[in-house]
Amino acid sequence: MAKRVLIYTNHFFPENFKVNEIASMLSEDGLDVTVITGIPNYPEGKIPEGYGYFKRRKEFVDGVRVKRLWLIPRGSGSKLRLIINYLSYFISCLFYTFFIGVFKKKYDVVFVHHTSPILIAIPPILYKWLRKPKMILWDLDMWPDTLVALDIIKSKKLIAILEGLVKWIYKQYDAVLIGSKSFAEKAKNRVDASKIEYFPNWAEDVFIEKNSIKPEGNHQFPDGFKLMYAGNIGEAQDFGNICNAMNLLRNEDVNWLIVGGGRWFNQLKEKVSNSGLDDKVTYYGNNPLATMPYFFSQADVMFFSLQDKEIFSKTVPAKLQAYMASGKPVIGMISGEGNDIIKEASCGISVLSGDYESFADAILQLKSQKENLQKLGENGSDFYSKYFSKQARKKQLVKLIQN
Repeated sequence: MAKRVLIYTNHFFPENFKVNEIASMLSEDGLDVTVITGIPNYPEGKIPEGYGYFKRRKEFVDGVRVKRLWLIPRGSGSKLRLIINYLSYFISCLFYTFFIGVFKKKYDVVFVHHTSPILIAIPPILYKWLRKPKMILWDLDMWPDTLVALDIIKSKKLIAILEGLVKWIYKQYDAVLIGSKSFAEKAKNRVDASKIEYFPNWAEDVFIEKNSIKPEGNHQFPDGFKLMYAGNIGEAQDFGNICNAMNLLRNEDVNWLIVGGGRWFNQLKEKVSNSGLDDKVTYYGNNPLATMPYFFSQADVMFFSLQDKEIFSKTVPAKLQAYMASGKPVIGMISGEGNDIIKEASCGISVLSGDYESFADAILQLKSQKENLQKLGENGSDFYSKYFSKQARKKQLVKLIQN
């Protein structure tokens, strides 16, 4: 029976990622959990107050032992700076993994939280060779497909090399968890189907409990119909087409509330300003997770989008579960599995990725039916409880670790 669990992740508290709850779940179940992560620097690109190269490198978070390894912060998020950030942490992970593999007590299970890049999944393989634990990979960013979709790599030879690398990585693990059913076919091309498990996202407890904790600062909310986005603002989120929809609705009593930040945030602000839409958009920046229910409560409808790329049609953003768990109606500009979930749950309206005209029409449709919004939100909440609850994921994960 497994007792000691080692988690590898690029991001951990105070950064807001699901792996925080994974660690807490396992610790609450009586397992001895250690997290290997980097010095926090996401998404702002700088190390937050209270942390540093010589501060809080070791700490306990909710009963979980956390070891923070040296890295160079991502800074402005330029390609060069990101590469330096990734490589610096990768090198730290390799050295530290060798150290614990040789000199520390054995961990029974290694759990890897893969967002991006795939480098995070390589140092644990070194630990496997040294100590032979059970190996679990939670793959939340399907490489190299994401890189191809974002035009980061175009060389067929490089794509083939990366595909071969990922296939080799998969084979080093005893179980590969995927967050979308649509990823199953791709995963089966890399590893035996018996190793693959569907492990969808869930919403953090704050969205279930709906405790309204106000954020710091005097945030103002406009009148009229309010659409809110909460989360990362990157290239994949297709804010270019969101801005196109804003343009179509410039003369409507529709306001856009943006909670979050990311690499595309400055471009979003510039595009909005150049379009003369500053009076229609309000920015609230990054805020603690605990304050999200307060922000959500100010919105009539939550929205999200992803680019019109094959890989994103197979992706279900975690924010969808948060929106549904909160009992908020949803508008999605997304193809594939996310689109299907919104329709199946009857929790709002979904249109295809890139179809900003239909997206704008959907907004007006919900705006004209405000009396139905509460029912749509309740539908989403019910669907979430049935298919995406945290309790179901905890049982699944503990069973996987203990078997």
